[in-house]
Amino acid sequence: MRRNKIVIDVLFIVLTAIILTGLNYFELLENFIGYALVPILVAYFLGQQVERRFSNTK
Repeated sequence: MRRNKIVIDVLFIVLTAIILTGLNYFELLENFIGYALVPILVAYFLGQQVERRFSNTK
């Protein structure tokens, strides 16, 4: 279970980096780069809470 969580975390980080790099390439983040971290952190912590909730039921 621990290995699966690490794989999902790394996959999420890589996918997020690819999306942000693509948006930066097309200059869509120029004015709002400071706010780009907020939705990423929200999605990450929501995923952590869901994972905890489902792992407690087993």
